[in-house]
Amino acid sequence: MGANSSDRRDKKIASRLRKLIEANHTLADMESLEELLPRLLDLARSVTDAEASSFLLYDPKRNVLKFAAVKDEVLGDKASDILKDSIELKMGEGIAGWVAENRTPIIVRDVQSDPRFFKQADQETGFVTRTLLCVPLIHREELLGVINVLNSRSKPCFDTEDEEILESFADLAAVAIIRSRLIETRLKQQRLETQLETAAKIQSLFWPQLPEMELGSRVWAVSLPAAVVGGDLYDVIPMPDSSWLIYVADVADKGLPAALIMAALSSRIRSEALMHGEVDTLLESVNTAMHDLLADEGFFATIILSKYWPATGRMQLAIGGHLPPLWVVESGVANIPNTKGIALGVAAGAKYDKTEMALSPLSSSPMTTKLKMSQGSMPKGALKSKLTVGFVSRLIHASASLAALAGVIRLWNI
Repeated sequence: MGANSSDRRDKKIASRLRKLIEANHTLADMESLEELLPRLLDLARSVTDAEASSFLLYDPKRNVLKFAAVKDEVLGDKASDILKDSIELKMGEGIAGWVAENRTPIIVRDVQSDPRFFKQADQETGFVTRTLLCVPLIHREELLGVINVLNSRSKPCFDTEDEEILESFADLAAVAIIRSRLIETRLKQQRLETQLETAAKIQSLFWPQLPEMELGSRVWAVSLPAAVVGGDLYDVIPMPDSSWLIYVADVADKGLPAALIMAALSSRIRSEALMHGEVDTLLESVNTAMHDLLADEGFFATIILSKYWPATGRMQLAIGGHLPPLWVVESGVANIPNTKGIALGVAAGAKYDKTEMALSPLSSSPMTTKLKMSQGSMPKGALKSKLTVGFVSRLIHASASLAALAGVIRLWNI
């Protein structure tokens, strides 16, 4: 009699070990949490011979447990949908909250009489929990969640063997969850890299070929993005009245969506430029045309827009939410009159100021945008991207021109 009992116990242990090995192979093949969690709960029910199982995922930001998956052979998907939508537990709340807070497994033989039991789950689903085994999922001191198995089918209550097997299973599941997170993070990184590469290609298509200006004026530009792509845009457009429309713009955010917005903004400015002789009305028209697109997508764009006549040195200037340009003359840096205007896309019907300036020979007006890029807070020493567009007015005498230009560059790089 004793030998038969021992044989049954050995066979039971061997069967459970095979199920753990099977679970290890199965979980190793799962790459996403969406497919991993249901399979995880099926295996948990199998190794403990339980009626139902559930997994509560820990949210460290809110310090709560939320139902991520439920397997119930009686109620099916109905119970899962109800619990996911209506139940979450604070740390220490319910038996699962107690297990998460104390990071220790527990067997409850009479759940209904346990004061820690969270009755709302049964009330919402119609399931009746009699016995419960709950263990925490922990990976290198990080709490991932808890796994429950409910109502032992082959005996009155779960026992220490069930607890040991479920703890072993929980260790496998924790590794599988961490692995799926790493895979998901890598896939997100690859998608982001692809987006940035595409955005960089789009951005490069809109870099204009810088023209040769008459009467000795010069224009130049440089873009130094901190990453694959910046949100910067510039253009130099010849106008029918012998002037040049020159602007620098910066679309908030990076990546493919920002690059598409940048393309739309470039096309809009070119299409509106010939219909407006003044930079303030041009900026107002562009803002009106772009507002809905920018606002709907959650973007805005800052801009410096100027119109320059090389023959006379006359310049018009309008600014939309951007830092003012640096105006360098022979004696140093000149003051630019205060020019008001909000960023494009912030308010429909916005009005913009216009400033008139006269650039004398050997003066320049470099327009610069400096952006800090980081995730979350802005740490000291964060990467910066830089776009600078400048032009020098009427370099008349060669020797004096070189000396003046060298001075401009030194001031520019301060």
